[in-house]
Amino acid sequence: MFTYNDTIAAKQEKCRTFIFRQLEVAGKELPEEEVNDMLHQGKWEVFNESLLTEISITKAQLSEIEQRHKELVNLENQIKDLRDLFIQISLLVEEQGESVNSIEMIVNGTKEYVNTTKEKFGLAVKYKKRNPCKILCCWCCPCCG
Repeated sequence: MFTYNDTIAAKQEKCRTFIFRQLEVAGKELPEEEVNDMLHQGKWEVFNESLLTEISITKAQLSEIEQRHKELVNLENQIKDLRDLFIQISLLVEEQGESVNSIEMIVNGTKEYVNTTKEKFGLAVKYKKRNPCKILCCWCCPCCG
């Protein structure tokens, strides 16, 4: 009978040290009285339930972090695509810049030519009105005038 009592006492002591280690690992402190009550009532599951709750919370947080990571990777890819578009636009502007400059130069040349031609037409009209042959012809031949 003494062996039985010694065995039960040794088992309880092992359980008590086990519970204290679990509490220490979990970072919780309970008075020895509560640990003894838990030991006598067999409520070891309290630690397991709290650990399971913490594990489920941790899994939810991990899932949220993974989702954010996927969104960040997607955003990073979109930013890279946008950067590539800007580079392509930059290259096109650089390539077509010479064409635009050439067109601008031609337009300015045409503008100058139109102004010069306008002045020449003005002079031509002026000279036509002063033409002495026309005045003589008009006096001589009334049908030409």
